[in-house]
Amino acid sequence: MTPEEALLALRAVATLRAALLGLALYAFARLTVYVWRPLWDRVFVSTSVVRFVPYDSSAVGSDTVCVDCTHRTLPTLTHHKDGSTPVHLRGDTSTDTVFNALRAGWRPLKIANAVTCNHFDIDGLVSAWALIEPLKALEHEDVLRETARIGDFRELRVTRGRGDDDGDGDAFGMWSETTAALRLCAWINSVERTLFTRPFEGNEHRESARKYAHFLPLVADALNAVEPRAGSTADADDAAAERSGLRTGDAEVARVLDGVTRLYGTGESEGNRDWETRETWDDLGVCVVRCESPVHYYALFSLATDADVVVSIYSGGRYELECKYTGFVDYRSRATWPRVNLRALANRLNASDAAVTRRGSRLRWDVAGYTDPGPVLRLDDVRPGEKLTRAERYGSPDERRIHVSALAPEAFLGTVRAFFEHAARGARAHLGVTDNARIARRGWSWRETHELNAKIDWAGFRADDDGTGTTR
Repeated sequence: MTPEEALLALRAVATLRAALLGLALYAFARLTVYVWRPLWDRVFVSTSVVRFVPYDSSAVGSDTVCVDCTHRTLPTLTHHKDGSTPVHLRGDTSTDTVFNALRAGWRPLKIANAVTCNHFDIDGLVSAWALIEPLKALEHEDVLRETARIGDFRELRVTRGRGDDDGDGDAFGMWSETTAALRLCAWINSVERTLFTRPFEGNEHRESARKYAHFLPLVADALNAVEPRAGSTADADDAAAERSGLRTGDAEVARVLDGVTRLYGTGESEGNRDWETRETWDDLGVCVVRCESPVHYYALFSLATDADVVVSIYSGGRYELECKYTGFVDYRSRATWPRVNLRALANRLNASDAAVTRRGSRLRWDVAGYTDPGPVLRLDDVRPGEKLTRAERYGSPDERRIHVSALAPEAFLGTVRAFFEHAARGARAHLGVTDNARIARRGWSWRETHELNAKIDWAGFRADDDGTGTTR
């Protein structure tokens, strides 16, 4: 063998070694993804939870984990205020909290064999299912987190479209995770109303157990239909949708998208093209939404993702004001405003609205207390059988009658803004801060919320207050 041939042979051997090393590294990487990572997940992410059990306030021990509500003794994963959930696990929704606990390998999940919740809603369902089927849940983590957010906070994440001034292009868009989550939420809502009771109707303890028993076995099929696995076929996806009953929610999805189109488009009609859709009072945590007629909650609140109060202004003197669920729970991703007592505002509106004060009127401005999950300030008919039930208040604005006020829109908004300016002054004084930006924060407890409301001089509220303590 000549020296040149020997050199070529050495280079060939070196090349072969490099190729074999590269192949070995590639094989190791593939093995890590397809073998070791699932094994890692099974050891550190899996749970011993295998079933759902009805809520028992007297339960003790460590064999049951409580989700999406508080419990005196059981290990708890919830976003509700004043719960025992470890701070480092908390998220905006209870579903966020559950995924955080799964990722952290929270020890109680290795001990418990059951999960429970004292009510049925979308966040509770997803939280419970994720503990029973953790590996499947992790495959759809983004969609499930988004589903819980839409279900609890009614915040559909809508992106501005590519439309130009001439109205060409898309008026709005949504991420694929949001589209899939919307379909899941609409499915759960629609089936719940069709086969069971609406939220806050009937015996909640009994009805919740029935709802969980129905939905938990169907979640996997519904997920596979809205977010198909790689390599799945259209026939398989259709079969999953059929088994879960997913298409039951198609009509509600259409309602939501119609509302979004109306809010994000160029206007509902030729005469409404200059209608201003959204106004924010960032220094008060309030968003004002103007729309010709009521829309689905998911569409309405898509414009108020950074606010804690939504004021809805509809045509013909129809108004509603709602405190969002962000103020009821321990919201973590941003600072929130403390809940304030709206009864002083209701009293002021009752004194100034001719729709209330005229002879023989049965209308009154009314609102639940600030510890209600979602207090809605609205004109209500006080006659027996006419006043909205809690279940009706929980339903979307486009599902209920909204009575006509005699107040002009700007007069109504002026009173509302004066009220929140008054509340902010009282909060600043109580907290010892000099500007409104320091009022909003994370971690409001109910004790702190009660203390703040007790310190605000509600009797001193005047609708003609300009927000500085003087009157116009």
